[in-house]
Amino acid sequence: MAVKVNSLREDEIRDIGDAFADFEYAESEFGMSYLGKGRQAISDYISAYVRMSIKERVLYSTSDEHEAFIAFKNPGVNMSPGSAAGLLKTVPGRVDTGHLFEMAKGIGGAGKSYGSILSKLKIPYIYVGFFAVRKEYQGKGFMRKVLEVAFEEGRRQAVPVVLDTDAILKKDKYEHLGMKCVVTQHFKDGVELYGMVYEPDNIPKEWKSEVVLEDMRILKAKNENVWDRFASVYNGFVTGTPGNKKAYNAMYKRIRSVVKDKEVLELATGPGVIAKQVAEETKKMIATDYSEKMLAVARRGIVPSNLYFERADASKLPYDDESFDVIIIANALHIIPQPEKVLSEIKRVLRKGGLLIAPNFIHDNSKKTSEFFSKVLSRAGIVFEARWDADTYKAFLEKEGFKMKASKQFSSTIPLMYVECISKTEKKR
Repeated sequence: MAVKVNSLREDEIRDIGDAFADFEYAESEFGMSYLGKGRQAISDYISAYVRMSIKERVLYSTSDEHEAFIAFKNPGVNMSPGSAAGLLKTVPGRVDTGHLFEMAKGIGGAGKSYGSILSKLKIPYIYVGFFAVRKEYQGKGFMRKVLEVAFEEGRRQAVPVVLDTDAILKKDKYEHLGMKCVVTQHFKDGVELYGMVYEPDNIPKEWKSEVVLEDMRILKAKNENVWDRFASVYNGFVTGTPGNKKAYNAMYKRIRSVVKDKEVLELATGPGVIAKQVAEETKKMIATDYSEKMLAVARRGIVPSNLYFERADASKLPYDDESFDVIIIANALHIIPQPEKVLSEIKRVLRKGGLLIAPNFIHDNSKKTSEFFSKVLSRAGIVFEARWDADTYKAFLEKEGFKMKASKQFSSTIPLMYVECISKTEKKR
């Protein structure tokens, strides 16, 4: 059973530093020891890290016998400035400045660590700063036991567990114990840093490394269209103003009550603004968009377990007839060149008696703020194919075969018309 370590004698701290420093690298491999002035420099640094870990209350051992130690920080927790400063004080005099300058040249091309990628995508994770098995207990299975301390916490919190290692032999051992290498940072020949991750079965599917790395690739890729360029700022633009935020909160409340225990499809989800707010009330929800970058942004952060993001063309949906109880399409019909095709597809995949929820920004040129935001969007490259007001928008939906069940105009930066419709077209049997 793991125990938190609140204090250690100085000789015990030195034992940990020495145990870490005595690791032998593979032939032609230097690891991060390349930066240090010998074994003592590494032992000094790890000893300082142990003191910091005790101060920050993040150091654990396998038992009261202290066979092995591990330091890890939970999601969102950072070391205090005082502790960080104390650790940095150990660096001068213990690094080879010649090597340091040489290494600095390679940092720019080494790529990101896996932890920094997760942070960029706002995915919480446990980070293992170090672990060490005391010399007399090495080779007796304590490496597995001490890693299990962090793994168990990862399973409890349902988050990935990340660590970096500078040795291929350690990498191989970690892989044997259930981790996998997902990122390799190459600083120079013989100096690599391997990004390892343990992924509990209960973490969200969007946090699996294969999805994370693909999303990062998509986000770094060249912007192919206006929606790719708009992906990273869409959420703040649409819901960031006080007026829009109030309108959206009211809309979320209404949608949650309507979609409860239903199978729901959302079209043009963008970064998943609505989907993430309402999905937990549904039986199952699929949220689609044509832009891969929008979907990559949507998968960031916390995603309900019953919500699935998929790429799809709203005018040619890859779903069978009568597949969904509710379909949502928000603020999209007015920018689609042929919205009639989309509505036809909606009628096809909507079950008999099913509901279309189609809130849409409408135009009111009498309001200067509304017109200003409309012009900003136009200049950004977003073309308004239709400029409906409240009445003409509802008339358009009626014309395309939908009967108005409920509607309400919300006051926001750009006026928002919320509508719920049912199809007037009888399903053919």
